[in-house]
Amino acid sequence: MILIGRDEAGALRRAVTPAKISARDPAVGESWRLTGTERVHSEYGLQLYADIALPLIPKGRALIRYLATDKRFVGVGWSTAEKLWSALGDDIYAHVQARQLAPIAAVVGPEKAAAIVDGFGLLADEVEVFRWLDRYGVSPRVAGATASLWGLQAIERIKADPYALTLLEPWAEVDARALRLGLPLDDERRLCSVVEEALAVRFRQGHMAAPSSSILPLVKHLATPWSGDPGQALAIAIQAGRIIAIGNDLLQSRACWFMEHELERFFRERLTRDVEPIDPAAIDDAISKVEAEVGYQLTKLQREAVFMATSSAVSVITGGAGTGKTTVVRAVLRASEARRAVLPTAEQSSFEYPQVALAGRAVRRIAEATGKEATTIARFLHQIESGGRRLQRGLMIFDEASMLDTPSVYRILSQIPVEVDLVFIGDPAQLPPIGPGILFRSMVAADAIPRVALDVIHRQADQTGIPCAGGMIRAGAVPSFLPFNETAPLAPGVFLVPARQDDDIASKTLQVFRAMCGPAPDADQAERLHALDVQILTQTKNGPAGAKALNQCIEAEYMARQARIRDWGLSTGSKILWLKNDYRKAPLRDRDGNVVLNPLTNEPTYSGFMNGAIGTIRHPHQDGAWVAFDDGTADAILAADLEKLTHGWAISVHKAQGSAFRRVILPIARSRLLDRTMIYTAATRAVETVVLIGDPDVISNAIHTAPKTTNRASGLQLEDMLDEQQIGSSVRFTEALSE
Repeated sequence: MILIGRDEAGALRRAVTPAKISARDPAVGESWRLTGTERVHSEYGLQLYADIALPLIPKGRALIRYLATDKRFVGVGWSTAEKLWSALGDDIYAHVQARQLAPIAAVVGPEKAAAIVDGFGLLADEVEVFRWLDRYGVSPRVAGATASLWGLQAIERIKADPYALTLLEPWAEVDARALRLGLPLDDERRLCSVVEEALAVRFRQGHMAAPSSSILPLVKHLATPWSGDPGQALAIAIQAGRIIAIGNDLLQSRACWFMEHELERFFRERLTRDVEPIDPAAIDDAISKVEAEVGYQLTKLQREAVFMATSSAVSVITGGAGTGKTTVVRAVLRASEARRAVLPTAEQSSFEYPQVALAGRAVRRIAEATGKEATTIARFLHQIESGGRRLQRGLMIFDEASMLDTPSVYRILSQIPVEVDLVFIGDPAQLPPIGPGILFRSMVAADAIPRVALDVIHRQADQTGIPCAGGMIRAGAVPSFLPFNETAPLAPGVFLVPARQDDDIASKTLQVFRAMCGPAPDADQAERLHALDVQILTQTKNGPAGAKALNQCIEAEYMARQARIRDWGLSTGSKILWLKNDYRKAPLRDRDGNVVLNPLTNEPTYSGFMNGAIGTIRHPHQDGAWVAFDDGTADAILAADLEKLTHGWAISVHKAQGSAFRRVILPIARSRLLDRTMIYTAATRAVETVVLIGDPDVISNAIHTAPKTTNRASGLQLEDMLDEQQIGSSVRFTEALSE
C-alpha cells in the first residue's frame, strides 16, 4: 500500500507499506504509526519504507479530519467536526473515554454524539488489541482479524486460552508461542487443542470424522515433546466437550458434527413434509416435448427419474457419461414450468427452479443443454449471503453433485427454506470433492432418499467411444485404446500414446498438442487456437508432466507472435485459469450500458470472477488487460490481479471436474494421486477426443485397483433419518406417479 499523509510537524509524507505488516487496511482520516527506513525513489523522491504500521487514536486537531472522513461517524462532516473542536478542544478525548455524551450532545446533538462516542470506543478497543497482540508476538494481519472477530474481548479470551488463536493462525505457531510464554506441556488447554488439531489435519485430508486409531498417532506427534498417553488427551478433550465421540469409534470436531446433523435435519424435514400434488399428465407432456427436441424417446429409467425429481422433496439421479442425465434435467425443468403455470398468478414469481454447479464450464454446459439459466455454487452463495437473492419455494438442481463438499452443501441448505425441493445429479465414480466430506456418495447409499441410477448409454452420445470407454474404466476394466495418429489428430475416439518416463510423457504431451493445434498462430490469430478447444489435464502442478512446466512451454511457443501484455508473462490470446473468487469483478449492466445497482444496498451488482473459470486475454485495456471467461463474464484485470490467476493451457483434473472440452490430452505419470477415479474423471471431460499419454502398465494398474480416495470418514447417518413406513410411502408415491 502507499500511504500519504502529514506527520506531526505538518509535512506531507509518502510511505510504502507492505500489506502483511498492517493489521488492517487504513481509512482516510486515520492516524497511523509508521516506522521504517527512508530512501529516495527515482520518481517519487523521499519515501518511508515501513516495517511497522499500526493505527493510533488521533491527537490534537487531527481529530477534525478523522471525524469528518471516517465512515464510523455517520452524519458527521467537516463543519460538525470543526464546530466540536472549537467548542471542546482537547477535552473531547476525556469526554469520549469516560463515555460522557452530554457535553458532546450539547454541541452536535444526541444522535451524532452517540455515533462519535461509539466510533471512538471501537477504535480505542481496536488499538488496544493491536498493541497487546503485538507485544504477544502475533502478526499484524492476524491481530487485525482478531480485533474484528472479538473486539476488546480478544485480550481476555486469549489470556484464558492461548489456543483460541488457532482459528486465525497455524496451530504450530500458536503452540510454539504458548510454550515460549511458559504454558506447561501437559496443560489441559494444550492437550484439548492438540486433539482438535489432529482432527483438523484429517479434515484437511477430506474427512468429516476420524477413528481414534488414526487420531492417536497424530496426537502423539503433535504433542511432542510431551510423552504422555495420547488416549488421556482424547479423554480430556471429550470430557471438556471440545470434540464429540460418535458410534463406531469415530471422533468429530464440534463444527463437523454440527454441519452433518444439520444436513440430516434439512433432508429429514423435506422428506417428511407433504409433497404438493402434481398432474402426471403435465409431466408426460413435458417429457414428450423434450423427446421431440432431442430426437429420441427417453428410457424407462429416464422417465422414472423425471417423475421422481418433480414429485419428491429430495431426490438423487446418478449415471455415467452418456446416460442422459442432462436430458432428464431438461425434462424436469419443463415439468417445473408446468408446475409453476398452474399456481395462482400472485404465487408464480416466488416459484423458482435454479440450476447450480461447481465449475464455470459446467454451468455453461447445462445452461446450453437445458436452455435455462444456471450459476456456479460460489456465485449463488454470494447472491444469497449478500442479501441479493432469496429463494422461497420451487426446485433446486445440483449438477455434478459428486464434486460438492459437505460444508458447501451445508452453507446452501442453511440459506434456503424447506419449501425448496432438491435434486442432486452426478456420478459417484468421479473424483471425490476437493473439500471435505463425501456427501453425494452417502446420499446414493441411503435408502431414505429416492434415487434413480441411469445405466443405458445412448447411441447418439457414444459415437466417439468416450462414454463406453468411460463406463469400462468406471467398472475397473481397461478399454481397448486406439493408437494416436498424428496425421488425423482431431479424429474422435479414445487414444493411447505409450511413454515410460516423466520427461518422455511431457515431451509426447507437447507433441500431441502440436499435432492437434498446428503451428503457433500469427499475430492476432489466436482465436483459431482457442476454437479447437484442446485442454491438457494433469494430475499435479509440478514435475515435467505437471501443469506448471507444460503451461510455460505452450505459452512461450504458441503466444510468441502475439502482442505482449506489459511484463506480465501474458499476451493477447493467452489462456488463463482464475484461482480465487472475486466478487468485485464483471459489473452487471442494463441495456443502456449502465451498471445495475442492488436495490437494497444501492451498490453495484457484480457477476464476479469465480475460482476455476478458464478465460482468454482479449486485448490490452488501460492499465491492464481485458479478460473473457468461459462462464460468460468479462472485465479488466490489473497488476494486483496477477496473484489470482495462472496459465490455463494445462490445468489439474480437479480444476476441470464438471467441465467439458472438445479434446482432452491426459499425461499420466506415477503419482500417489493416480487412481481409477482420476483417469475416469479426466477421460469423460472430453466430448470428441481424449488422448492418454503414459506407461500402459501404470494406467492398467490404476484402472484395475479400487480407488482409495473415496474412503473418507463421515458421521452422516442418512439411512436412519426416516423409519421404514416413511421410506416406503415416499418410494411408493414416486413409483405410482411413474407408472
